[in-house]
Amino acid sequence: MSPIVRALLDRPWLPVALLLLPAVFALPPLPIDETRYLTVAWEMRQSGDFLVPHLNGELYAQKPPLLFWLINAGWSATGVEGWTGRALALACSLLGLALIRRIVLRLGESEVAARNAMWVMAGIAWFALFSTAIMFDVLLAACVLVALLGVIDLADGRIGRGVLVTGFGIGLGVLAKGPVALLDIVFAAASAPLWSAAARSRPGRYYGAFALAIGLGAAIALAWAVPAALRGGEAYADAIFLKQTFGRVTESFAHRRPGWWYALILPPMLLPWPLVLRGRWAECRQALARPAVRLGLIWSLATVLAFSFVSGKQGHYLLPVLPGFAIAFGVALAHGWLRVRVGLLAVGIVVAGLLFAALPAWGGTRAHLLWLRAIWPGWGIAVAIAGAGLWCARARLREAAVPALAMLGLVLVFKLAIVQGTGSHYDPRAIAAEVRALQDRGAPLMQIGWHHGVYGFAGRLGAPVPFVLDLDALRAWAAAHPDGYVIALEQRFDFRAEPAFRTAFRGGNAAIWRVADLSADGFALENGASGAAEAPPADDD
Repeated sequence: MSPIVRALLDRPWLPVALLLLPAVFALPPLPIDETRYLTVAWEMRQSGDFLVPHLNGELYAQKPPLLFWLINAGWSATGVEGWTGRALALACSLLGLALIRRIVLRLGESEVAARNAMWVMAGIAWFALFSTAIMFDVLLAACVLVALLGVIDLADGRIGRGVLVTGFGIGLGVLAKGPVALLDIVFAAASAPLWSAAARSRPGRYYGAFALAIGLGAAIALAWAVPAALRGGEAYADAIFLKQTFGRVTESFAHRRPGWWYALILPPMLLPWPLVLRGRWAECRQALARPAVRLGLIWSLATVLAFSFVSGKQGHYLLPVLPGFAIAFGVALAHGWLRVRVGLLAVGIVVAGLLFAALPAWGGTRAHLLWLRAIWPGWGIAVAIAGAGLWCARARLREAAVPALAMLGLVLVFKLAIVQGTGSHYDPRAIAAEVRALQDRGAPLMQIGWHHGVYGFAGRLGAPVPFVLDLDALRAWAAAHPDGYVIALEQRFDFRAEPAFRTAFRGGNAAIWRVADLSADGFALENGASGAAEAPPADDD
């Protein structure tokens, strides 16, 4: 192996950053989640109100403000750009890898084990997919890892520093995504006597210090929440203090799934490692004697089990606890209890490449799949050739970096192919630019159906776009604004009148009609249009 390759493999953050960086600039902010969060940050910047987030001019209580603060801080350096949010996510992802390395070393393991853990984390499919996503979970994962470093300090008897670091991580985690941050760290902390001899010898001192850290974290979060509640009013206070905690655990009607759902999706989330790691059961049992392995497995498995009892479930909710698996697998690899065998992965990559090359033939006639026809088969052919090369070299490629780089490369090709195939179909800038032009002219605007703030950041709008939820309300508004314009998604409201503007968007079309044209045609809909407006969701995660 050449010295340059060896140097890159010994510094996982560098090749990982190089493989993740293209997505930062190639992918536009994707509707509806990423565009919504950027619009919240944009309205925060426009209004100058950095205490209480707003969306579409209304109080936005679904999420705390840390992500929006950081995006605005980034805009101060880069200008108002969509890629700033992705760069922030990438920075949090790389910080997470550095924190994993530090945690493994603090638990008494070698540099080899720390490096392996970084590679395992970088190669996890869910990390590769979400590492540049403008969402809350990558940021939360970094906060949780900071808190875990503090927990290790507490377990080792470094009480002062441990309370500060743990409390800081918990507080930032709550500001990132709410009180769920505590659930992401509590099992690692509660199990300390099982993986730390020092905590086992003085449990009272340890748990008392952890309680102080929770108090510090709560104080950090309340330093924002109390003034925000006073500013936002009773309904906003109820939302951030109660609904973000108990409501999401017991009463979430968004993403309701059965209790076994996480057990079903966890193995695919951890790919490629279920395919490439090999070890005898007797040897794997030896790994449980290592504190790092115990911590990693107890933390991750217990937290996944706890999340299984939460009513709302999404795959990305588990991102903050995936480092536990990476730590356990990385340490086991360093000691030889697990080994890497890439043959099955190579076969999987070849099959995935061939299927990907066949995607254009599967586009069919369904509107939301037509973009598949535009994907170049060459993307899939290149993946299949890479998989074949991996198969031919499988006997020599037995380091953790190999499957990690393969997965990162596969996900990068997938993202670039999707961008190439979809073109502007999932980019709201065209419709948002038209909305901005109408706003600049002073034209009255109304959207029928909730739009998730998709136009705000994309068009750099100076004012939110109002909306109504039914045709009767639209007719009433139109009667008062005969010179106005109506925005709608055609799959829901395809008016018979010819639109003034139409563009492909999200597997269909978005269009703008003149009120005069709609009124002349009696607001008649084409056959097949649902006429059902989307209402604002109770939880938009």
